[in-house]
Amino acid sequence: MRPLTALAALFCAAAPAAAQSVHGRVLERGSDRPVNSVLVELRAGSAVRGRAQTDTTGAFQIDVPGAGTYRLAADRVGYASLLSDDVKIDYLDSVSVVMHMTTEAVALDPVQVSATPRQPPAWLAGFYGRMHSNRFGRFITRDRIEALNASRTSDVLRRVAGLSFRPTRRGTEAVRGRGGCEPLVFIDGMQVSMYGATTTIDDLVQPGDLEGVEIYDASTIPVEFVRNLRGSMCGAIVMWTKLHV
Repeated sequence: MRPLTALAALFCAAAPAAAQSVHGRVLERGSDRPVNSVLVELRAGSAVRGRAQTDTTGAFQIDVPGAGTYRLAADRVGYASLLSDDVKIDYLDSVSVVMHMTTEAVALDPVQVSATPRQPPAWLAGFYGRMHSNRFGRFITRDRIEALNASRTSDVLRRVAGLSFRPTRRGTEAVRGRGGCEPLVFIDGMQVSMYGATTTIDDLVQPGDLEGVEIYDASTIPVEFVRNLRGSMCGAIVMWTKLHV
C-alpha cells in the first residue's frame, strides 16, 4: 500500500469513559465529500487492534484496547490506501481524527478472451469445402442470410444474378434459371421435385432454417449434383438447413 498522511488529527479533552476510543470521518481529498464503506483499521505495528466501516456520512468509531501509540489505515476500492501518522491515545482518551483519501484509477487484472471457430457438422463439410475451393458457384452463408432478415427464401435468392421468379396461379413465385427454365433443387443433398407451378422454394424451407445455399449454372454443377434430367441444363440450387446443427 502507498502510505499517505492523514491531514487533521484533532485531540479533544474528553470526559472519563469506559474505555479509550478513536472516532472521526473519512472525506474525499479536494471535495471534502464523505466516503462511505471505507474499512478503517487501528494498528499497533503490524497487528490490527480494531476495525470499523464508515457510514454514509463517512463517520466511524473504534474502541481502543489500551493506551498506546497507534496508526489508522483506510482502504476502499477506487481510492488510494491511506496510513496515518502516529496517533497517541492515553488512558480513557477519546480521540477525533479526520482522514482525507485520494481517488485513483483501479487497475484490474487483464481479461483474456479466447474463441474457437464454430465447426460445422460433418454433413455440411461439403458445402464449406466447395465454398472455399469452387470458383464458379455462388454461395450464400448463414451470416449473410441472417443479415438479409428476409421473410421468404425467395427473397434471399432474388438477389442472385441469373435467377428470376415468375408468378404462379397460386399467387406464389416459381424460381427460374437462365433462359427461363427450372433448375434442379436440392435440400441437404437430396433432390426435391418441384412439381411445376404447384411447389415453390418458399414451400420447401424458410430463411431461418438455412445454413447455406449454393447456386450453379448448368456448366458449373458439381458432379454430385448432376442428374440425367432436363433440369441439369438449367443449373442447380442446393440448400442446406441448420436443423441438425
